[in-house]
Amino acid sequence: MERIWLDVPFEEKDEAKELGARWAPDAKRWFAPRPGMKRLERWAALPEVPDLLPGEDRSFGSGLFVDLVPSTCWFTNVRSCVSPKDWDRLRRMITRRAGLRCEICGATQDKETRRWLEAHERWVYDGTTGVQRLVRLICLCQRSDL
Repeated sequence: MERIWLDVPFEEKDEAKELGARWAPDAKRWFAPRPGMKRLERWAALPEVPDLLPGEDRSFGSGLFVDLVPSTCWFTNVRSCVSPKDWDRLRRMITRRAGLRCEICGATQDKETRRWLEAHERWVYDGTTGVQRLVRLICLCQRSDL
């Protein structure tokens, strides 16, 4: 049976579960167990995000960087600028295209060691024009032993 995928933000997972959604650990994604579950329609899956985002430069730098950004942009990131549903779609694309591995060290996610995969942003800032531009999203691990 084909699963009916849902885009459920983490903050809404308990509500979706109460309304009948099920978790697929293999896909790390919620789904409706059968068609026509009207109570789950608000989480109907949107199309997948393309592997290359418009304007993204996948060749921009390799390794881990801390990009300098102006103080007016501190504490602002892609996650805070999009809906939780869209952030989950972006995060899913980033980890999928990286083969579920950190793009720096090659590690996979591991619950036992509390190592998670996260999305990291690469920015360039043009001091002449005062424009900060997102140029790349990469998958990094969050290591608990560092």
